Amino acid sequence: MLLACWAAAAAIALALGRDTSWDLRNYHYYNVYALLEGRWGIDLAPARAHSFMHPGLDLPFYLLTRSPLNSWPRLVSVLQASYAGLLACLTIAIANLACHGVVGRMTAASALVALFGLTGAATLPEAGSTYNDVQIGCLVLGALLAILLAAEANDRHKVPQAARWRLLAGFLGGCAVGLKLTAIIFPPALAVAGAIAVRGGMGSRTRAVGLVSLGGVLGFAITYGPWGWFLWQRFGNPFGPIANTIFRSPLFPPTGQQDVRFLPDSLAEAVAYPLLWAHRSEGVVLEPPLADPRFAVGLAALLLFLTLAARRRAQRDKHPRAAWAGAMAADTTARVAARAMRAVIAFVLVSYVAWLGVFSILRYAIPIEVLLGIPVWAAARELLLAAPLSHGSVPPAGWWRGGAALCLATAFGVSALVTEYPAHPREPFLWEGEPHGAAVVAVKQIALPAGSLVVMLGPAVAFVAPFLVGPGVWFVGGPNPNWAGVATDPASYAALVLRAVRSHSGPAFVVLEFPDDYDREAADVLGIMFDQASCRPVENNLTKVVQICHWR
Repeated sequence: MLLACWAAAAAIALALGRDTSWDLRNYHYYNVYALLEGRWGIDLAPARAHSFMHPGLDLPFYLLTRSPLNSWPRLVSVLQASYAGLLACLTIAIANLACHGVVGRMTAASALVALFGLTGAATLPEAGSTYNDVQIGCLVLGALLAILLAAEANDRHKVPQAARWRLLAGFLGGCAVGLKLTAIIFPPALAVAGAIAVRGGMGSRTRAVGLVSLGGVLGFAITYGPWGWFLWQRFGNPFGPIANTIFRSPLFPPTGQQDVRFLPDSLAEAVAYPLLWAHRSEGVVLEPPLADPRFAVGLAALLLFLTLAARRRAQRDKHPRAAWAGAMAADTTARVAARAMRAVIAFVLVSYVAWLGVFSILRYAIPIEVLLGIPVWAAARELLLAAPLSHGSVPPAGWWRGGAALCLATAFGVSALVTEYPAHPREPFLWEGEPHGAAVVAVKQIALPAGSLVVMLGPAVAFVAPFLVGPGVWFVGGPNPNWAGVATDPASYAALVLRAVRSHSGPAFVVLEFPDDYDREAADVLGIMFDQASCRPVENNLTKVVQICHWR
């Protein structure tokens, strides 16, 4: 199954092309270079606020591009697509449990449930990319699957095994947050799912949530602890400029650094938010244009399921359904499926509310999107079960499955027709502008004079740092006030950068995207003036616009 999912993801990645995303050019590449080459004692945040992000998820890609495999871009894309393959495999496993109560029983229905979300506008375009959201999706879905398997172990009275599954679930969730802080929206949803998946009273639920929480603390401590301690020791904040309203490092402004561009403007807009990108939109949940009704369909189905399930429970004693209700209750796999369905729906609901209130950035919602087929399946099931309930008839076991599959297929077909995928930056594998032929990352090396200072005045240009070589060359990022403070405050990071730049007496250069359109605010702070005639291109295969200019 995993190999088949990997092959499908690899085919999509190869069709999309080589990743050249803004994030890769800005900090994904530089941050690993800084970690492995000991640049933290030399450079001053060339990738600006993103310089402080955990580089762990970027290590595999960076190492691949610094090896002979860099000359095999298609192979690297196939390897990168393995994350999407694993995500698909985990999604199918959860869909199998929610549909049939058996993790290894895949049918056309459970495959369709998984496919509904896996083809969404957040998930599919990231196959083979370096955004790292798919890796977070793997960790979060792995945690959710472990929670469901823990409940199964309890059914078999294997208490120690269930405890291990819950610890693993929490550990994976904690690792997700430690490796990418945007995953902070998922631990509460995992805790709720863990409580719902447990059979028993409040004590059993409390113990389950406690084990998941303990595992989460361990996972976060192991993955983020060393990095956070390093930042704390050096900057007085374990998250760099993030969450400085709490840690109050004098180097950074007392702000949270939250990206609020995509948040709903009002409660009414928040309620209707999935409808805003169900049709073609731009700048609602992502910068590029997109259209995808899956969230609108999936969340509407979720609300319908909750309403119908509540109605069915309220009318349980009013209709002669005891015969088929008893049969369903006696069916172990049906009971497991119903419990898994409830836990997944709780996870989707809680994580979506958290995502809507904290980010509303579609890329961060991949673990929610891939599960949206399950609420559609659940709502169709409840609708069909409500029909014989109202007439007092006794339907044959499993009669509703074909109808639920048909409802899901219809929803999938309509969504597929409407979907317009966002155009993330990609390039063909053999681009005519490549300086070294086919490669994953190709930048023409430039030798600089000894002791040169290079100021990154443009966004998304720090990736060229490893290729600007020379004894004692060091890099600085433009100190914008929103994350570095103001240079007039002697304790601020901006003042630290200014003092370092002013004390430099050797050659100095600036790197930017356009000589006539760059960060003039940072240039003014640092007193940078350069002759545009001195600018020359930095040949590379990630973007056509990077230039290096002589400053002094």
